[in-house]
Amino acid sequence: MRSYCKHTVLTVIAFVFAFSVFAQGPYENVNVRFSIPEVAMIDIEPGSSIVEFEIEASSAPGGEPVVRKLTNDNIWINYSSAIRQQGNKRSINVQISNGSVPDGTAFYIEASPSSAFGSANQGISAGRVNVLRNPRPIITNIGNCFTGDGVNNGHELRYFLEISDFNKLQSAVNEVFTVMYTITEN
Repeated sequence: MRSYCKHTVLTVIAFVFAFSVFAQGPYENVNVRFSIPEVAMIDIEPGSSIVEFEIEASSAPGGEPVVRKLTNDNIWINYSSAIRQQGNKRSINVQISNGSVPDGTAFYIEASPSSAFGSANQGISAGRVNVLRNPRPIITNIGNCFTGDGVNNGHELRYFLEISDFNKLQSAVNEVFTVMYTITEN
């Protein structure tokens, strides 16, 4: 019986040491899970931006009228973009959403190259774009990026109004139209 007890005690001790060896490891693991939502946001800076033009008669008889910009167009477009895995790059489109460009004129917007601030994968300017009622890309090839917020971040927007057909010009006071920017997937 003594041999049986001795054998049982040795078995129990061996069993305890076996579990304690498994319980003590040089490391432990913790699984961490996170997600990044898909993001597509744009902002115009400064927030209450108004661009104003005036067509002046020439000071010389028979002279060509002159288009003058009455406001400073230090306007910037900022954006953030997080694209889902295997998603398409994005573009920013511009269009006239309310009102219309006066007859006999053409309205253009040009986005500068992106500022140095922000992350990589910012978009590329499409150059000078004739803005109409249907959307047209002004910035293309936008990947996962951010431009920073505020003036001097993102792309500076330059506005141009030109006389396209003098015969169609009519005297008007305070013609107003609205320009809308939209970020979309390509």
